[in-house]
Amino acid sequence: MDASILESLFLATVVLAGLGFLAIATAGFVLWRMASRKLRALRSHGAVIGATAVWEAAASNRWNRTATPATSADLAQWSGTRVRKEMWISVDRASAAVRAADEVGGPTAELGSLCRRLNWAATDIDKVLRVDPAAKIGGALYDQVAELIRVADDVQQAAVASAGDAGSQRIRDLTEDAEQELALLDAGLASIRAPGHPQLPR
Repeated sequence: MDASILESLFLATVVLAGLGFLAIATAGFVLWRMASRKLRALRSHGAVIGATAVWEAAASNRWNRTATPATSADLAQWSGTRVRKEMWISVDRASAAVRAADEVGGPTAELGSLCRRLNWAATDIDKVLRVDPAAKIGGALYDQVAELIRVADDVQQAAVASAGDAGSQRIRDLTEDAEQELALLDAGLASIRAPGHPQLPR
């Protein structure tokens, strides 16, 4: 009799522990999903995007990044870590500019393909620069990085120009539509205010 009671208690304990574990796992999954959604919403919030842009600008200034592409002479003075950072900043900006141009309907031709090739080339160079990040690596490697940065900046400028043209066309269309609508509204109001027409309610 005592053995069957102990066995029942043991089984009840196992079942309760299993149910407790299942409840905790379910609650954890639900909380994780909710947190993921909140995090995605937070990342897409305007204030966060603005703060990220400010941080990136500050980081660029901290690295003494100028508007002109880095030359091989500039790169020769930097460590592998700084060279990698400069290279990836340029490649990422080019990719972001092409994505933005696509999203606003600007023509990008083969810029997307060029960005993929830039990423592949940067990945290959990055592998070499990671061998000794603190060392200054001269020679042909720095020329390759300078050329890659120059191409990335050219792609970025082309994509920004394309996005700007697409945006300008939309603004022109909006302006023309607004002018037409306002002219129609003015004509309608003028006809209502003409003698013999009932006055507008005040």
